[in-house]
Amino acid sequence: MTDIVDVDNAVKVFHRGIEEIRAIDGIDLAIPSGDYLAVVGPSGSGKTTLLNLIGCVDRPTSGRVTVHGLETEDMSDRALATIRSTTIGFVFQHFFLIPTLTAVENVMVPSRFCAKPVDGVVRQRAEKLLDLVGLSARIDHLPRELSGGEMQRVALARSLINEPDMLLADEPTGNLDTRNAEEIAAIFEELNTGGLTIVVVTHNPDLATNATRAVHLSDGAIVEERSLRERAAPIVVAEPEEAPEPEAASAPEYMPASITKRKWGSPAVSAAMVILGAVMLLAAFMPFLGETTGYGLMDQGTFTVTIYRGNPLTQTFFGSPGTLFTGVWAMMLGSLLVIAGVLYLFRRRRIAAWSAVAIGGIGVVASAVSLVMILARLLPDFSAGYGLWVMLGASIASLALGITLLLRERRPQARTRARASR
Repeated sequence: MTDIVDVDNAVKVFHRGIEEIRAIDGIDLAIPSGDYLAVVGPSGSGKTTLLNLIGCVDRPTSGRVTVHGLETEDMSDRALATIRSTTIGFVFQHFFLIPTLTAVENVMVPSRFCAKPVDGVVRQRAEKLLDLVGLSARIDHLPRELSGGEMQRVALARSLINEPDMLLADEPTGNLDTRNAEEIAAIFEELNTGGLTIVVVTHNPDLATNATRAVHLSDGAIVEERSLRERAAPIVVAEPEEAPEPEAASAPEYMPASITKRKWGSPAVSAAMVILGAVMLLAAFMPFLGETTGYGLMDQGTFTVTIYRGNPLTQTFFGSPGTLFTGVWAMMLGSLLVIAGVLYLFRRRRIAAWSAVAIGGIGVVASAVSLVMILARLLPDFSAGYGLWVMLGASIASLALGITLLLRERRPQARTRARASR
């Protein structure tokens, strides 16, 4: 049986001031298709954080989380959102129903954000799902007209509207009384019998015992894993033809090709880096320093002849501080930025981002120092060419791009830093 999810030595670290919190600490876990897994443990043990990693809501700090054969740590936010909307259903402790929509309209909401093709029968499917959870008579009721148990069943139907391969539930019975909790547990068991993979975080012992196996978390690590019952065989209409079992779970056919292909970095960002590097290279061949009054120097770029009245070769490299700001360094920085753009395309995003910051910073400092010295008459024998201004602009753009990329890399961590692991 293939694994829908494979967690390999996953670590998730949050920072609270100077304190480092390892919410997940080296977890290894495989979730095969058709599994019903209960995740139990005390508050703060990392259950919700683990569920977020499995559900592509968050990325691991280190280690690997693979969903449908796709490694999540290097995927863009948009790619992760596509996986969530097409293959995973979520049920939470709180219902999160839109108060102005009816039950059936709330169930239909996720279909508007799904990458699957819509065949025009979404409402009919929503009504069937509400019938499945025992709410066929309440489809046109608003949330305020429903009980807590009924609202949770609407939320459960909503999680199934896009026909997910896996259902993730975080304390789904936490706000329910015993009778409603038992009804939700029975629905979960029925869905799993039909072949749906379910992972549930719970403190409810009755819900946990319905699972086929359970893992116990403590301080971010699995301290116990046990089998509770045999996995029920899914109900099939006809006997399928025998076929070799694949080595790993593959992405569903309806998932966009841009997700199932190799996980490249953003082509737009890579192109921006390459273009900025090309501009720097071009600037190296533009006039950098104009004609001088004292030495008769004329520098028209990197490979043009620099003329002195004295010994031209000696004075070019050792004679005047102004020669430090010619086009040679612009050519070097431009070449490095082009390489950084290629690295970004091959998913070396952090290295590329820091390279853009370093290259842009060096370019800004060198260009600015050169301009200040010339404009302040500290180098009275030199005048600034337009190549120097082009280099300054490209360096500022590179610095801004690098900083933006680093901030974007930190944004997922910042969003989850305040989210307490349970």
